Amino acid sequence: MSINKFPYGGKFSNLLYDKAMKTQKLSKEYLLDLGHRLKIIRTVLKLDQRQMSEVLGTAQSQISKIEIGRSAPTLNHLLMIKKVVGEDEYLRENLTWEWILEGKGKGIIG
Repeated sequence: MSINKFPYGGKFSNLLYDKAMKTQKLSKEYLLDLGHRLKIIRTVLKLDQRQMSEVLGTAQSQISKIEIGRSAPTLNHLLMIKKVVGEDEYLRENLTWEWILEGKGKGIIG
């Protein structure tokens, strides 16, 4: 296992990357925090988990797993969330990738 740097939003994040499996190893704490932020976004959008699952093209149970930190959202989930967020004027102005992914910078709270 090695540490690689992946650029996004003009910054670099350190992520553990298992070269043999080609998968990222995200900590339980990170998944809990990310899931919490995604639940906040869903709540501000006034969507329940079923409605969010329809938007993301996934099962409601997957939304639940993401929000409680048992599963990571896919890149497609994150892109679809950002697209839906872009349709809301307040969120479009006040929500950054940095806040969604790391809980830092400009976001809904914090």
